[in-house]
Amino acid sequence: MTPYYDRDGITIYHGDVLDVLAGKLPEVAAAIVMDPPYATGTRETTKAVHGPMVRGERFKTAIENDQMTTPGFVWFMREVMRAAMPNLRDGGSVLSFIDWRQWPNLIGAFESCNLRIHNMVVWDKTSFGMGAGFRLQHELIMHASKGQPTMGSHAIGNIIACPRDTTTDHPSPKPVGLIERLIEAVTEPGGVVLDPFMGAGPTLRAAKNLGRRAIGIEIEERYCEIAAKRLSQEVLL
Repeated sequence: MTPYYDRDGITIYHGDVLDVLAGKLPEVAAAIVMDPPYATGTRETTKAVHGPMVRGERFKTAIENDQMTTPGFVWFMREVMRAAMPNLRDGGSVLSFIDWRQWPNLIGAFESCNLRIHNMVVWDKTSFGMGAGFRLQHELIMHASKGQPTMGSHAIGNIIACPRDTTTDHPSPKPVGLIERLIEAVTEPGGVVLDPFMGAGPTLRAAKNLGRRAIGIEIEERYCEIAAKRLSQEVLL
């Protein structure tokens, strides 16, 4: 495999995640931190049902693989984790963003790969979004591990308050500051972080800020380019 980007301990691969993981990655990861497609409906589609609420309409494209059925989602996540397991060290953690609809399905997919489920981490966005009724102010992060987890910090709670990023270069961005807290919790300095659904690269940017190495995989080349430009900047303080 030829990396799309490889500099200062950060490597990006452009391609289908299952194809890339089928090859031999250069290093075994201390943790996997990922934001997979949630496959939960119209907020990611290009159908202009809700006008500006539909992120796909704003970006003129749907998030790759977001239109899967629930059985498709379970199969896909199981295959990704089966392929990723040889690239995760014993004691390594998996942190996966997910929403409440797919939480139980992700548990099944992970447990079928012999991962241990440990905790539900809640990202409190500090303000609620658009919608009606009880408007959503949070997303969930599942913590699982390959065997008994090796933690980097015991000083981080399972509710993390962090304002959402302005949506500029990706329809579903995750704040670098939030991901830094996650990485600190499950890795030690110098450890390798693997992100199989890299997007615009917040996990890789967070890893670089913390002095970790990182490997990212992304199927859409435009996001690889955005991530590469993001990583070319100096460490953000």
